[in-house]
Parts: sequence; C-alpha cells; structure tokens
Amino acid sequence: MSEGTSSHGLGALTGLHEAIARLEGKAALGFAALLGVFSALAFAPFHLTPTLAVSLTGLVWMLDGARGRQKWGQAMFLRGWAFGVGVFLVSMYWTAMPFLVEPERHAVFLWLPLIVLPAGLGAIWGLAIAIGGAFWSSSPSRVFVFAAVMGGAELVRGVLFGGFPWNLAGTSWVPGGAMSQLASIGGVYWLTMMTLFVMAAPAALVDTRAHHGVLGRSLPAILAVALIGFGWAWGAQRLTEEVRFTDKTVLMMDAGIPQDQKAARNGHERTLARYVSLMRDVQSAPGDIMIWPEGALRQPLLTDPQAMDLISAFLNGRVLVVGTVRYSRLESGLAAYNSLAVLRQGQSAAELVGLYDKHRLVPFGELPAVRIVPFAEFFAGLLPEALQMDVNIGFTAGSQPTVLLPQDTMPPFIPLICYEGLFPEMVRKAQPQRDKAEWIIGISNDSWFGAGLGPAQHYAQHRYRAIESGLPMARVATRGITAMVDGFGREVDRGRPVYGDPDGWRSSVARVSLPEALPTPPFQRFGPTFYWLSLLCLGGFAFLSWRR
Repeated sequence: MSEGTSSHGLGALTGLHEAIARLEGKAALGFAALLGVFSALAFAPFHLTPTLAVSLTGLVWMLDGARGRQKWGQAMFLRGWAFGVGVFLVSMYWTAMPFLVEPERHAVFLWLPLIVLPAGLGAIWGLAIAIGGAFWSSSPSRVFVFAAVMGGAELVRGVLFGGFPWNLAGTSWVPGGAMSQLASIGGVYWLTMMTLFVMAAPAALVDTRAHHGVLGRSLPAILAVALIGFGWAWGAQRLTEEVRFTDKTVLMMDAGIPQDQKAARNGHERTLARYVSLMRDVQSAPGDIMIWPEGALRQPLLTDPQAMDLISAFLNGRVLVVGTVRYSRLESGLAAYNSLAVLRQGQSAAELVGLYDKHRLVPFGELPAVRIVPFAEFFAGLLPEALQMDVNIGFTAGSQPTVLLPQDTMPPFIPLICYEGLFPEMVRKAQPQRDKAEWIIGISNDSWFGAGLGPAQHYAQHRYRAIESGLPMARVATRGITAMVDGFGREVDRGRPVYGDPDGWRSSVARVSLPEALPTPPFQRFGPTFYWLSLLCLGGFAFLSWRR
C-alpha cells in the first residue's frame, strides 16, 4: 500500500482527531469526563477491556490539542483530571454506600466519596499527564510518554496517603484468563503499564506532522499487537497446566447479615446464632478448615466467653479461621487491631493457635486521618461508625505481612484482610519463610459496598494476588463473593445459598478441596524488576521516535 493510499484511508481518523483536539473549555472537560465514564466498563463485573482503547485514544487526542495551547500545562492537567474524575466517580460510586447505612447521620457527608475522592485521585492522573506534556510531540513518541507517566501515576496511587490502587488498568483483564497470566511475570503494576500502552497505541496512527511515514506512526500499534499476541498465547499455554488438589478440605461460611442489622443492639447475638447453626447443619467432617469473614461478629470474639464456649461446643475436631476485632493495652494506651484468629479444639475449650493483625489499614477509615495528613482530625467524626469499628483511636497496624504456621493444624498460609488484597507486596514480602506458604486466606466485609459493582471489583482484584504468587486463595466476604481460587486465578467453586436465612440475610457456604500451589512465578522472585525495565524501554522508544 502506498503512503498516499494509506493517508487517504486514515482521513476519517484525522478528521476525528482534529474535532477532538479542537475542543476547548467546558466542552473539553465534559468530553474528557465522558471518556472516563466509558472506560469504567473495562473493570469488573464487565471486563470490557477494549473500551480502554477507545477512551485512552480519545484522551491522547485531546492532549494533542491541549499541548498546543499557550497554557499547555494547565490544559493538560485539567483534561487528565476530568478523565480521572469520570473513571473514579462511576467505577467507585459504591464508596458512598457506607454513608447510607445510617443516612440520618452521614448522608450529609456524601460529598466526601462522591466529590473529594474522585477529584483527589483524578488529580494524580492530571499531574502525571501535565508532566508528560513537557515531552509531548505530534510523533508516535507521545504514546510511549503517555504509558510511562500514567504507569508511574498508578504506582503513586498505590502508595500515596496509604495507597488506594483500586481498578488498575491491568485488572481489566478477566482474572484467570489468558492475558491476566502476565501478572505472574511482572505483577499487576507492570501489567497495568503494558495495558495502558497497548490501549493508547491506536492514537499514534494519526500524526499531524507535515512529513511522516506509515511505518513510523504504525510502530506503537505493531508493538501493541505483538504484545497482545504474545500475552494471549503464553497465557493460554500456561492455563493448560493441570491443577492438583490436596487432601485438605475448606469450608467457607458467610452468615450474610446486612450491615445495619449487624450494628443493631441484638446484632451480635443474632449473627453468632446463625454461624452456630451453619456449623451444626452444614455437612462437614473432622479436620475441615472453616473460614468466617472479616469482623464476623460485632463484639471482639476472643474476649467473649459465651461466644467462645458456643464455638468450642460445635467445632467437632475442625479448625476455625475467623476475623475479629481485638484490644490490647500498651504503654501508650489502649490499642485496637483488626485481626484474624485461628482456633482449634482444645481439651476443654477452643484454643488460639494463630493470630494475625492487619498490616495495611484503610486510609481515613481504619487508619485515622491524623496519622496520614496534618490537621485532619476532623475526618474521624465524618466517617461512618462502620469504617472505624467503634474505635475512636483508630486501629493499630500489625508489624508486617505474615506467613502463619498454626502449630501443624493446617497448611501454612498468608492472611489478607479486606483492603490488603489490593497490594501485591503483601504476599511477596510475607515473613517469616515466605516459601513455606501453601495458600492465601482472604477475608473481607463487603457488605459496605452495596449490591453493585464494589463486591465484584474487590473479588477480581483479590484474584490477581493468586496469579502473582501461584498460591490458591480461599476468600470469604460478608455479602460479597465467597470462593476458592486456584493459583492461576481461576474460580474453583463459590459459596451457594443455604436454607434458614432470616429476612434480608444472604448466607452462603462452599465446601471444596484445597488446590495445590503452583511453582513460584517470576514476580515472586524478581518483584517489580520488569516494571522498571519496561519503564526504561518506554523511555527509550519515546526518545527514538521523538520529533517536536
């Protein structure tokens, strides 16, 4: 095909590029926000990853127009910020749900999750794009620059103020599918940067310079097709490996109590009674490993003699892993922990054989604002009681990610409590003896997310920890998705409804054999090495293809 024929064939794209690039003022911000809203379809439960190609291509073309403005830094920041606001507002609207459990107390503060959160996260993207503007040009270089600065922005989003790496572009691939397997090589941040490049690559097909060749402007698209082809082929081949199962059986239980009923005066007693009935009625056997979700009971379990006696009476030779709040008196005063406890049948009562205190706390919720930013005491009184679990002092963080070896009662495992499942390093850096871990136990309270997108997104992101580590994961989430996932991130089985629920409750139970762990993937050995090497490669390609 001749260059002239090719240029004619791209005439429609050129016209569309010009129309988008020429947008100004409110029209530009509104269109950027709409592109962000559209890209929200890329995440769970939809996983329409190709929508990112449309939205990111449109964003790059908008940035082309912004870079030609006299105040280009401001223009690029605002368009990147508006795009981020659209993404985060729509894909994370569920963050408003905790404020509606007791609307008479907290609905007035809905501006925090619906305005402050998306605006703040969007500002990270806007700032990264403004920095990228210093290296922007009409050449294909801009796609490499875009992927590099946005990949860096997503890493910053996972660290700043405690981190909130929710809905990274890499998690748009269906977990357990062929493309998701690339996370086992370089982790989800590396997969995110590669996804951003692949999906923005079509933008380079339009080059507004006077003299340009077809090969030059096609280079990003060619590389993107090669990456997708390699990723799919390698991932599909990886998934042909057989997964074997151990002789251990896991019984995952969620009472499914709505959060407002759990917080009621008799919520603790009703929840305990439901769990006891599940222990009694669900088919099981001695030696089974039972798992209950994060904060399964309203009151601290380990200091509640009645609850401990009831549990002991119905353990019947099984082990119980349960999430609970616990208190400890330190020299500095009373400390509260969001914990995971392992209980087994003792001679006369249930005995504690393993304990983990949550290490990564939720910013502005479990972790008080005063520990994150100065002069922010005011946030503590605005958040729903649920996010603070009645602890005005906030939770105290556990010492480190941990491998629990509960005295030969069950295979060694890495515990992840709710928010911790967003962070790849929680599994990779678990101590002591990371290599001894045979599986992951993830517990969560997803009842705060409502019945919309939140639980599905949370589950999808947790499954990436299994892919990165090669470890199966047993996940139990209150009114979320309770399931067993193998080391490829594929769902083996999930919780099913059981008889006897009180009105409005949604109990679920699954009894399944524990899969074996896979051989240690590269990400566990080399960490973010591939991320930094790829960042250097993007910089190199940007330099080689750069023309002002």
